[in-house]
Amino acid sequence: MEHSVLIVDDCLTTRRLVSMYLKSAGYSLVQAENGFDALEKLAQGAVDLIVTDMNMPRMDGVALTRALKQDPTLEAIPVLMLTTENAESERAKGVAAGVSAYLTKPVAQGRLLEEVRRLIDLQPAVLSEPSGGEDDPTSMETA
Repeated sequence: MEHSVLIVDDCLTTRRLVSMYLKSAGYSLVQAENGFDALEKLAQGAVDLIVTDMNMPRMDGVALTRALKQDPTLEAIPVLMLTTENAESERAKGVAAGVSAYLTKPVAQGRLLEEVRRLIDLQPAVLSEPSGGEDDPTSMETA
């Protein structure tokens, strides 16, 4: 059984790039353009991880994370915030909302896959890890 990841970002290019990284490592993917779209997709089926941008129209990543953490059926899903916001105050907003990890763009494929694996492995039902790319410590910050 492969793990599924919901990618939430208003930028099509970012969704495609993150999808390419994760698909190459064997993850199944669902994509959403904003938080409202993500909640609609989650109503159609569960995922193992959510990767979300912070700044999006209609419902941003912080509001999405808060909504997830208030829903007993969704609160256990880890949330990885992937954003261009690198200020400590912005990171603190994400952490306060309940994100499991925080990465800044641009992120190297290896670092993204490492963090995705780590977050999925924290869940109770862990299966084998997908193979991944190289490790580049220059692009990652975790919550």
